[in-house]
Amino acid sequence: MNTDINLLLRTDEEALRRQKRTKTLNLIAIIFLSGVAATSLFIFLLIQIINPSSIKKEQNDVIEKISQFQNKQAKLFILNNRIDNIEKILQNRRDLAKVTSFLLAKIPGRLFIEDLEVDDKTVVITAYSTSLSAIGELINNLTETVRKKEIISSLTLSTLVFDEGKNSYQVSLKAQF
Repeated sequence: MNTDINLLLRTDEEALRRQKRTKTLNLIAIIFLSGVAATSLFIFLLIQIINPSSIKKEQNDVIEKISQFQNKQAKLFILNNRIDNIEKILQNRRDLAKVTSFLLAKIPGRLFIEDLEVDDKTVVITAYSTSLSAIGELINNLTETVRKKEIISSLTLSTLVFDEGKNSYQVSLKAQF
């Protein structure tokens, strides 16, 4: 008989190794898949055990508090903007008290102010005196400030009238800044 005849299939060692690797990889894949499934089931049950309505309530409370801060922040922004605008206006605004005090300092003692109108660009002074020299002194003082370019840029003599009934002179001057 022939001893070389083998009725059994020969198994290749490399094929056996491949089969073992495949089986171990399949086993690892099944373990990971069951692990992921168990973890997902655990997380799902945990979420079901913890009351989601309380979490939503806390979430709504936090959102409400944040929105309150946003309202306060918007109000603070508006207030700061208004304060900045007011500061800009005050910086560009003329100090009318300084202007009027300067002009009143230029008025001689024998002259009496009848009317003083002040706006943002002009001052109208109406005064009277029994002496024409007091009116002349006022006009000289104010024209000197125009020459020196202090506060007043131009001066206009509107009226100069003698009132016989009161025996006094009345003058009206318009000064521009």
